[in-house]
Amino acid sequence: MNKKNDSEYLAKLDNYELKPHYDLDYSQAKPNRFAGRVNLETPRRGGARKGAGRKPAREPLERHTITILKSDALFLKKFDKRLSAAIRKLIAQQRLIR
Repeated sequence: MNKKNDSEYLAKLDNYELKPHYDLDYSQAKPNRFAGRVNLETPRRGGARKGAGRKPAREPLERHTITILKSDALFLKKFDKRLSAAIRKLIAQQRLIR
């Protein structure tokens, strides 16, 4: 839209045929049937679900660099494609044995 169309549209907003004041008879009003249904203290929609998101690690991980033979790396990849996970699995097995 260009400015000319915007100003024409806004000018039409004042062309309502509303009275400046309306007398309403509130004795004929009905009670709000939806009142009390919504609990604003605990939202029911939106936000994170309980238990959603990334789970915290059991223990903080540390980054270390190791050097291994290529044949050892191929052997570890039989346990897991990720070398770090494969090493952790081997360590867990050794802890169970001892």
